[in-house]
Order: sequence, then C-alpha cells, then structure tokens
Amino acid sequence: MARKTNKTALAVKMQAAQGVFSAPSALTDMIAISNLQFSIAGVTVQNAEYTGTIHKNGDDVAGKTVSGSFNIYLRPPGGADVPAADGYIPGRFLKAAKFSEVRTTAAIPAAPAALGVGSDNTHAVLGAGAGSSDDLYKGMALVLSDIAATPYDRVTAVRRYAGAAKSAELMEVLPAAPAANYQVPKQLSFQRDMTEADAPFLSTSLWIDGIRYDLVDFAVSGLRWNVPVSTRDSASQPMFEVSFTATISAYVDQPTPTVPALGAVPLFKDGKFWVAGKAVGGSSLTIDFGLRTAYPPDPNYTDGSGPGELVESRTTINMDRQAYLKAQFDTLAMADAQTQQPVFAQWGYTGGKMAQIVVPDARFNYQSPNLGQDFVTEQGDMWVDVFSRNVCINFPYLA
Repeated sequence: MARKTNKTALAVKMQAAQGVFSAPSALTDMIAISNLQFSIAGVTVQNAEYTGTIHKNGDDVAGKTVSGSFNIYLRPPGGADVPAADGYIPGRFLKAAKFSEVRTTAAIPAAPAALGVGSDNTHAVLGAGAGSSDDLYKGMALVLSDIAATPYDRVTAVRRYAGAAKSAELMEVLPAAPAANYQVPKQLSFQRDMTEADAPFLSTSLWIDGIRYDLVDFAVSGLRWNVPVSTRDSASQPMFEVSFTATISAYVDQPTPTVPALGAVPLFKDGKFWVAGKAVGGSSLTIDFGLRTAYPPDPNYTDGSGPGELVESRTTINMDRQAYLKAQFDTLAMADAQTQQPVFAQWGYTGGKMAQIVVPDARFNYQSPNLGQDFVTEQGDMWVDVFSRNVCINFPYLA
C-alpha cells in the first residue's frame, strides 16, 4: 500500500547533552505540525582521477545533511494555569531559537490592587505591590481593570518600566488615564534572549507513515511568526514557521502514533493591533528572526562537522497595513527620523487561550503605497535592534 502524507507526526524533547539523543515520548512530547519538508541530501566530492578514457568516475559520497521545515499553529497552551517548565511544547522550538521561557506562576499582586498616583493614557503607575527594578515587567502582559468592558480587552502590555516610579509605559494609547486597579497576571512568556549562551539542541522523533527518524542535535535554523488577519471573507491560523537542521541518530520501521486533538486555534481578530501608538488596520503581521546556522569542522563527527549552531540573527517585521493620511499616521516622517516605535498584537478571548506579541522598539523602513486592491495599503519592513527582550510572546492567564 502507498504511504500516506497525513500519517505524519513529530515528538520533541530538550536534549540533555550535545550528540546524545534524548528519546521523546510519543505520549507526552507530541506536537501537531503541518507542511513538512524533509530533505536528506548527499555531500559529494568530485573524483578527479584520470580513467584513460574521456569518461569520469562518479562523485565520492562523503556524508549526508538533514534539513527541513514545518509549521506549528500558534495555539496558546490553554488550561487553567501556567504549564510546567518546558510543558508548552512549541516553546521548546522557541528556546532553540534563543528565547527564554519565563513562567509567572502567581499574579502580582495576588489580587487586583489600586494604581498609584500619576497615570496617564500612555502610562500606568502601579501600586505598592509592584517591583522596583527597571524593566522588571518589560514586554509582559498587564491588566488594567477600567480600560474596557470585557475582561480580554482589559489586558494590555508593558513597553518599558521605570522601577523607582513604578511607572509602566504601555504598548497602546488609552482613551483616558487608568484610575482603578492593576495586576500583572499569571502568564507564560518567551522573551528574546540576548546573552552569549548557545541555544540548546533538541531531539526529535519524526514519523512519516511507517518510518520513524530519530534526529539528534536538532537546531532551529530559521524562525518566522506569521499572523494573518481573519476577516469576514477569509480566515487563516497564526503559526510558527520553523526551519531546522539535524543528524539522523537512527531510523526504524514503526507505525505513526496518533496526534492528540488540540482544539481550535484562536484567530487574529477582535483583538488589538497597535503600531507606533496607533490602532491600525491591515491584513498581516510577520516577524522573521533571520537566523543563520553554521557548522564547525570537527573530524570526530561522521560528516566531519559538529552540529549546526546559531551564529547570527537579524529580526525584521513586515506587515501589510492600511495606508493613512499624513496627519493620522506619517510613516515617511518616522522612517526619516529613525525613531523607535512599538508594535503590539493581541488576540484571544479567555485566559490560557490569549496571545500577545510585544515588540517594544522597532524602526520604520520606507513604506510605499500599494494601489493594487480595493484599498490603498502600505507594505514594508521595520527593523528590530538588539535590546533586551526586543521581541516577546505572552500567553496571559486571567483571574
């Protein structure tokens, strides 16, 4: 019988040591993926020997490379509480792309508390229960009780935090100064790691209808977050787009295990999309982390190279937005000035099923008007410089 594409599954585990396969569990480490591309390519060396004829011998085969890509729907962890460390399986790929997993397992303070004095429509002055370290809450979710009628709209995010004044600069501009209660909710966050520590390796088991490939030293060589807007005319799921390199540790014939059903993916609508202090319309938001992987020469390995390691990252934001009048949203002036501007997306309705993307600072490249459709739009890049927590994704849990 022919092998079926849909009988594909992936399990992933944080690898304990380089070069040593850590077997994932088909029960607890499974993740649903789509659009898998999997390549096993030979590494060849041309044979230059003379043969006494016009004909040449075929190339010598020196080894093989393993690479590929797949998509993971951007589905929040769900449940009533923050998962255990490494319990959110897509987060393992984020960690391998140089993100830090930050688990805020108790709300701060434990119950919503009164704001301090001095808030305005871009800043919330937190109360006595808030911490006093600068940027302690940078990039994290914050609940302000009086900024909206619905619980999910009361969730916003922190661009900067001045610890001495307990002042949280917000990622959006509120219609009026908040004046009631605040709380930093429980949340699972992945914050861009700017340390010099190498990204961890993963071990994965990949089933393709009847064959299981065990991949060791699995490295994320590319990562893109693709967040399309769902409209009355069309809908698409937000997703993580992952590229990888790895080494085959073993492969065996084995039936593909069943991937558990994980429920619907929250769509990017009825949420928040703020750029440079303005709520903007548009059809898409993508963040490409521009990862580059290199392979150190090492004769101790079968193919003469050590495992692929991240050696460079260059983060770019691209969006397709509505075009506005100069008086409303002057992207040309912001590109001229090269000022840092916040980018903020939030969607989902309930705790554990909400997602936030927080980019505290990004610079505009020049944007050109696009007249090819019914509406005038702008499409172009924004550059993200090297700041601590320069890109974060949060999954808040509401009380």
